[in-house]
Amino acid sequence: MKTFVKAVALLLVLASPCQAAEAVHGVWARKGHDDRLEFFDCDGQLCAREPGADAKAPMIVRHAKKTAPNQWKGDIFNPENGKIYSATVTLDSATQMTLTGCLIAPLCQSETWTRVGKSGGDPRGK
Repeated sequence: MKTFVKAVALLLVLASPCQAAEAVHGVWARKGHDDRLEFFDCDGQLCAREPGADAKAPMIVRHAKKTAPNQWKGDIFNPENGKIYSATVTLDSATQMTLTGCLIAPLCQSETWTRVGKSGGDPRGK
């Protein structure tokens, strides 16, 4: 019985929201491009900016909240035009994610990103 209780406790810890979010943390590259983003925890939500960027550099993915298993919704900043769009980050597997940005609901564009490294800490400098 003690073994069963320990196993259940371990499963609950592994399934906690904090652990689930960590699966998406790290450096990801956009398929077919040189773009890279580092995803990290920002006050219990998901954020991303260019790896190694100064803490004052703009955040690309901003305060995305977990809305489903392996899915977060928030805003995405496009540094090319200075505009902010709604975004969904979906972790498809341990090595692949889909990032979808929408001007309005039917006008969306999705891109595939591939994991290229683990997070090296909090890129915000905290």
